[in-house]
Amino acid sequence: MAGPDAATDAPPAQAAGAPARLRPAGLRAQGRTFGLAWLIAFTGAVTPGPLLALVIGQVLAQGFAAVLLILLGHALLECVFIGGFAVGLTQHLRRRRARGVLALVGGLALAWMGWDIVRHAGQMTLAGAEVEAMAWPMLILAGAGVSLSNPYFTGWWATVGTGQMATFALRRPRDYVVFWIGHEMGDIVWYAFVGAVLALGRGLLTDAVYRALLLACGWIICLLAAVFLVLGARCLRPWRGQTDLLEVGSP
Repeated sequence: MAGPDAATDAPPAQAAGAPARLRPAGLRAQGRTFGLAWLIAFTGAVTPGPLLALVIGQVLAQGFAAVLLILLGHALLECVFIGGFAVGLTQHLRRRRARGVLALVGGLALAWMGWDIVRHAGQMTLAGAEVEAMAWPMLILAGAGVSLSNPYFTGWWATVGTGQMATFALRRPRDYVVFWIGHEMGDIVWYAFVGAVLALGRGLLTDAVYRALLLACGWIICLLAAVFLVLGARCLRPWRGQTDLLEVGSP
């Protein structure tokens, strides 16, 4: 027979081995992780670099399909990066102080990147010349190779990337999968847009439009940097009853 407090008892604990259900709070947190991962990836993707140059050259050489193969190689490389960080950082990211430090480092890196984009947006151009078409296996390898050889790419993952994962408090495999998908979607949206514009007609994306987009993205990055810095500072100065603002959910 139930005791007097039965009505207020918490729901029974889940049986060992039973599949975990994602609670609404967990869904909201993962949606937030996906959205912010997408936004930061998109604002980073629009910055000129070797991957953008590769996409422009190969789309002009052989059409839109080149974008998908290049991004496949890029996504596979980032899957390895995120998987490695997940294995090496999971235990450390359970500590608030570690998350705070990484969030501050990532925030400072974002602030530098955002301000650099704002300063130089007026000088950027999408100009590119046609190059020799690559075979599809080479496009996949090139997508990974040009990213891995780019110091900006490795520096971004060492600072901003780890800062994001720390701030989002990723813990379970599905959290990292959501983060990876959101990040890749940010790349896909931008590069697919560039590829479609180049395939359909170069005049649709003028340098003026591109520079305005860069300027907007630069200020968005600066705003996100401020968010990271605030969250990092809060992790380093916890007070009683404080909860993680970007907690993905209990394991």
